[in-house]
Amino acid sequence: MNFSRLRLGIGFAVVLGLATATAGLAQFGSNPEAPIPVATAAPNVTAPPTAAPTTPATAETSSPTPSGRPRRGHRAPSPASSGSPGPTPSDTPEPPQFTTLDGIWEIEMQPIGKRLATYSHLGITATGANVTGYWERDAKKKQLHVPLTGTFDGRLIALSATLPDGTTATFSGYVEGFSDMVGLFRTSDKDPGTAFTAEHRKKLRR
Repeated sequence: MNFSRLRLGIGFAVVLGLATATAGLAQFGSNPEAPIPVATAAPNVTAPPTAAPTTPATAETSSPTPSGRPRRGHRAPSPASSGSPGPTPSDTPEPPQFTTLDGIWEIEMQPIGKRLATYSHLGITATGANVTGYWERDAKKKQLHVPLTGTFDGRLIALSATLPDGTTATFSGYVEGFSDMVGLFRTSDKDPGTAFTAEHRKKLRR
């Protein structure tokens, strides 16, 4: 191999490279307004939206079947939740209200030593503090309408009736709300008395 020619060729290549570089610099210096290449930005790539996770249906959110009946294992809605009114309890009739003693009173007495109570009736008419009327002792024996008189001060009442044998029977006690009477029945001053109660009634009950 001829080393002299090899060195000559390498030197020629170096000279040619330097000349080419010098020419390029000279061309850039002669045209200073030439645009300098600028690197372009990479395109903005956005990630595709992700769908929201769906919640599986629970027992509370499950819809009824097309027939209107709840699915197996689900309770049907109550009438209150569906908006339809439920049954209402029947009204209890109020007791009769009385503003006077006038009318029929049913008396119940329990004599001492007797198992059964006895019943009778008073027919009363009040005029102010004065009371008049009758005592129907026993309808079965036709001992009817024994006259009676008495007084009433708004609470305490005292009635007396003259019996066919000439004796006087008395009813003394108190009245509650013109509807109930409680007191003591006596046939003489020596009689210890028999407790009685009475109820004001609209009609005479047989």
